[in-house]
Amino acid sequence: MTIKETPLASSAISTIKTKFGNLYFFENFLITEIFEGMIVGEKEFLKIFDLCSDNFGSNKPFGIVSHRLYPYSVNLFELIPISDKFDSVVANAVVAYTDLSVKNFELEKRLLNFKGKFFNNIDSAITWVKKEVN
Repeated sequence: MTIKETPLASSAISTIKTKFGNLYFFENFLITEIFEGMIVGEKEFLKIFDLCSDNFGSNKPFGIVSHRLYPYSVNLFELIPISDKFDSVVANAVVAYTDLSVKNFELEKRLLNFKGKFFNNIDSAITWVKKEVN
């Protein structure tokens, strides 16, 4: 079930549909839902962080919940050089429903050196991110 199909959608401050996925902005965190089959690299992450800067400000800490409903790829080789852009992200929760998604997340976490945690439901992920941001 996408965020759009849940009561969470009505509490989003802003919802932005991009070419690569839907982004739901809340007070101090973002939920991403990347479309099936996408390859997310530097261009997509820079777009996400530009939108985060627009929504949260340039220096405000925030969290990200990656709601991985669909299989997609992350181009880590493009993200490692720009990983300093992630400095404002104090917590990165991943909600995944397949073993492959969990393994991919563990690799991303190690290579990009961010604080992250895996969850199997969106509510637990949001609770953890809010706690970490505050």
